[in-house]
Amino acid sequence: MFAKKTVLITGASSGLGKAMAEHFLAKGANVVINGRTASKLEKFLAEHPADKDRIALAPGDISLKTTSDNMARVAMEKFGTIDVLINNAGIFVPKPFLDETEENLDRYYASGVKGPYFASQAVIPTMIKQGGGSIINIGSMWVEHPLEATPSSASQVAKGGMHTLTRHLAIEFAKDNIRVNTIAPGVIETPLYDELMDKEAFRALANLHPLRKLGKISDIVAWADMLAGEGSRFVTGQTLLVDGGITAGNHVI
Repeated sequence: MFAKKTVLITGASSGLGKAMAEHFLAKGANVVINGRTASKLEKFLAEHPADKDRIALAPGDISLKTTSDNMARVAMEKFGTIDVLINNAGIFVPKPFLDETEENLDRYYASGVKGPYFASQAVIPTMIKQGGGSIINIGSMWVEHPLEATPSSASQVAKGGMHTLTRHLAIEFAKDNIRVNTIAPGVIETPLYDELMDKEAFRALANLHPLRKLGKISDIVAWADMLAGEGSRFVTGQTLLVDGGITAGNHVI
């Protein structure tokens, strides 16, 4: 299904981004992976020696326009096509509003708004020439449904910008057959949360979800697969909430 297609993924050196890169590689796609740390991207390449000809590295800070421009250039030079962009790079650290800092707000804005904005700007001209493409933004359930247990205004102001960007790009480039959608996860078991809290506290977050369980990386990868392929050819401008039911209603008394 994805043979000879090229998928660009930001924040692909670990966690969800790495899992998506491995998934599309296994489906036959070429993958261009971005991350801040070049050595982590090189490790990914070393872990997949049989597929090295279908992997290209584009290290750098995705909030810088030059990084996005380079990622698109690498894709075209090595594979000659850009079919899917997944704006995955981002950070999330719950913190009360009154404790937030200007530095943190700038960091969130850089990764959550400037990153996807410039990356999309870098790939859309090629997608127009090719007759279409798919852009998938990894947003957040917290944009739509704040939780007192996890105050995160700074990160969600930025993610909200990404959700808005999704709708604007979807409308502006629908005529060019470019589909733009957001996946908004609930709490997903990723290495990120290992850094934020102990495992017992993390697993207690399962009870926030009406389904009483945490999401898995594979849940998000499955939706990315769908949005990247022909199965979603009539879907654009949508925010798909993969959140265990949190935004459907409050189950906690």
